[in-house]
Amino acid sequence: MQVLKEELRQAMLQTAQHMFLDPGYEQTSMKDIAAKVGVSVGNLYRYFPNKEALLEAVTMPAYERLLEMMEDSEDASEDSIAGIIDKLEGLLAEFLREYRQSLLILLYGSKGTRQEDVKNALYNHFTKHVEMHFADYNLKAVSASAKPLNSDAARPVAIAFMEGFFEIIRLYSDEEQIVQAARAYTSIWFTGLKQLL
Repeated sequence: MQVLKEELRQAMLQTAQHMFLDPGYEQTSMKDIAAKVGVSVGNLYRYFPNKEALLEAVTMPAYERLLEMMEDSEDASEDSIAGIIDKLEGLLAEFLREYRQSLLILLYGSKGTRQEDVKNALYNHFTKHVEMHFADYNLKAVSASAKPLNSDAARPVAIAFMEGFFEIIRLYSDEEQIVQAARAYTSIWFTGLKQLL
């Protein structure tokens, strides 16, 4: 029995990632990937049983890391807007170095696959985070005789916030440009929402 080689597996993943991004998942075949890597199609299937398994191997680490980042931000006790933005900037820069292309494939190129609903799952996860902030605000609002926030607005707020980030990541490929745009975007959101935090 031949031992699978990690270097070859990584080359397959890198090639698939580039091809799933352009020309796209639907337009890319296992034969195309094998040819680009310089292996037989049969050898590619020894590593990945089908194209969707290869897609999962390319994209799911990005999804899992994004969920970890969301959970880390939920645990943050940073009160200052500048502190929140600095932490977010660091997390975003680290994430982009490794996962930008995988995230783009997951968000915009996974139609018709098991990963197709990942964007909605991210929205659901972040909506819970926003609902938690709304509930915290509402507790303070009662004691300050302020008007409470309706939790029905949590999902639209969560989606709008995340879509802005996704658009920045989609539009720009330069890490520094993305980080600066994300910093400005976050600053605008938190400046506008700082009364709620």
